[in-house]
Amino acid sequence: MKIKNKGRKIYKTKEKNYYGKSPVGKFFSALLSILLIGGIGFLGYSVAGPWINYTRKQGDEEPQESETESSEEETFSEIHTENNEMLSVPESKHETYKAFFLSEYDMSSTESIKMAVGRIPQEQGIEYIEVPLKLKSGKLTYKSSSQQITDSDIVQPEITLQEITRTIKKEGYKPSAHISVFADSTIPKIYPQYSYMITETLSVWQDSNSCLWASPFSSDYTDYLTFIADEISEAGFEKIICSDLSFPQFSDRDIEELNDTRLESDGRYTYLTDTANVLYKTITDDNSDMLIEVSASDVISGKAEILKPLFLDADTIVMNINLDEISRGVDTGSTVYEFNGSVSENVLKMLELSEDELSDFNVTVRISGGSNNTSDVLKAKDDIAEKGYTSFILG
Repeated sequence: MKIKNKGRKIYKTKEKNYYGKSPVGKFFSALLSILLIGGIGFLGYSVAGPWINYTRKQGDEEPQESETESSEEETFSEIHTENNEMLSVPESKHETYKAFFLSEYDMSSTESIKMAVGRIPQEQGIEYIEVPLKLKSGKLTYKSSSQQITDSDIVQPEITLQEITRTIKKEGYKPSAHISVFADSTIPKIYPQYSYMITETLSVWQDSNSCLWASPFSSDYTDYLTFIADEISEAGFEKIICSDLSFPQFSDRDIEELNDTRLESDGRYTYLTDTANVLYKTITDDNSDMLIEVSASDVISGKAEILKPLFLDADTIVMNINLDEISRGVDTGSTVYEFNGSVSENVLKMLELSEDELSDFNVTVRISGGSNNTSDVLKAKDDIAEKGYTSFILG
């Protein structure tokens, strides 16, 4: 993980408030505090300054700032509450995440999971097995207890979440999960109101690939996501990676047919961040961690609308560098970037291009794509570690 130091956090041991202020509220609260402090400081100096100058004898030297005062901000490590209770202020720390990603085909049974784990490259420091539990199609790879999808056409293997975590742990690894959020073309077939609706026909909208998408405007779909995230985190998955927190690509004709002014709003990303924060609270309340995955191509193309650090509670981004995808080039609208080098060269080039966009986050690099030699991928993993990216997902 390439860590962005966001400063020290204050942890109070007696009670926890998981709600707090909204991100916008936190921003304006902080801004108001800065203005108040600045105003008080200015007022104090304007009164005290002339008095000090008046009482100082002519020829006296300017008072020197003590070392204690000048270094106070750097060395201050404890804060008193209104009850004189001492609060420790530890440095912010982030766990390094080293994982191997299983495919959906590995999820048919506990035996297939064991076989997939046996293919993991040894001596690479891999600690986590990341399993896809909600696919881009919207289908689940495990037996869910959700009443919304019971007796539906969402494929539910007989394997349970508890069996998955137990199998992974027996193999000596920690379990983590991967869920696709809005790229869901299955549940809108059952609940059309969860998707985008064409105004005139009241039919479900499809993208250029004839795929359906779930909508961030649907509170009922958010409730469904929350249920899925809750049962996964409660089952013992230590980390949950949420991908496809995005809108589909709408054409001008699509916008006209949908006739929804929210889709043209500059602030439409707030629907994405609100959903992400609801998931974050659900997951962290169950003592799991949440990471947000974005496509590397979307990052350098400016399409990763979820990357709004001021509004997001989650601060770790998984950047998925799909080597098969970028081998065809990435068109940002103004520039076409080509990736014709080695695996390492292409990965490093993508990290360099996306560095500014991800500067406010802790970054985990996922190297995916099925047509690459394992040794080339491992070399790329070592090369990015030299650049400070020590957290990775292979597969």
